[in-house]
Amino acid sequence: MRSVVRRPFLLLSAAIAASALIVACGGGGGGGTVTPTTISGSVVKGPVSAANVCAYKAVAGGKGDQLACTTTNASGAYSFDIQYTGDVVIEASGGTYVDEATHVSTALSTPLQVVIASSGGTATGIVTPLTSVAYSMAKGMSGGVSSANFSTAATNVATQFQLGSINIATTAPTIGSSANVYGKALQAFSQFVAAGGSFSAFVTWTNPASFQSAYSSAYVVINGNSITFTFTGTGINPGGGSTESCGITVAGSGTVSANGGSFPFTLPPTKVCVTGLPTGACSAGNSQLQSLASSGATPAGNYSISYTYAYAPNDCAGALVTVNYQ
Repeated sequence: MRSVVRRPFLLLSAAIAASALIVACGGGGGGGTVTPTTISGSVVKGPVSAANVCAYKAVAGGKGDQLACTTTNASGAYSFDIQYTGDVVIEASGGTYVDEATHVSTALSTPLQVVIASSGGTATGIVTPLTSVAYSMAKGMSGGVSSANFSTAATNVATQFQLGSINIATTAPTIGSSANVYGKALQAFSQFVAAGGSFSAFVTWTNPASFQSAYSSAYVVINGNSITFTFTGTGINPGGGSTESCGITVAGSGTVSANGGSFPFTLPPTKVCVTGLPTGACSAGNSQLQSLASSGATPAGNYSISYTYAYAPNDCAGALVTVNYQ
């Protein structure tokens, strides 16, 4: 009589393969996949080469979880695919550009942002100092950063910089002798900074009325024609600072390195109060908020910790540490 050898591993493999075939064919009632979105654009202050461009889930306070990163080419262009449906913050940092005012190769020391909606297919995100102004405005709006708030802010920015109907998030500026109106606005920004203006104060739209005269003068110097600008509105520090706070209870466990060794470490639940948040920013997924809370709760040292967070909007009772969101 011939013996039968049972091979449970082969049977299991066959079952897994059959299940995979069912899923691939749409059987079993499983959910669908997220349609990828190809995001492309450029980083311009003039064109920024070798900039690190990353996509993040948009949250009220700005950037949430990171989705993808890439690097710009020599002309400042970038492109990547993300598997996400929702609002996305694109942030560019680092890299170098030839400054329009000084004609010197300059490092991009202040990150720049734009906000887009990802829903499959393609999307464009032009990243410039003016889109960063709109991003800062959106932070101060009810609900914080979203593609809808950014769009409203971007229209406001285009109006204040007298750009007409240009969409600053999808229209590429041209720089130099053939500069379009968008490019001329950026050239004036470079001249403004070269004359001593603050790059970071400008893109965060901090007290814009204080630099409208200097910007108007810079526009004349670099573009040759006179336009008087009147800047209004608020950015990251609306009205001198938002009134919303966030009580975050942080806990975690991991290790701490000291005296050449690594030792177990447990962080007990510790409440940190973060002040100066835009409305609605006290929520999970805000990476900046988490970083502030974990830094405030953890003693000085070399730690590797997995943290957990619990959020209490406008409740800082019992907080051991207070830090400002800005």
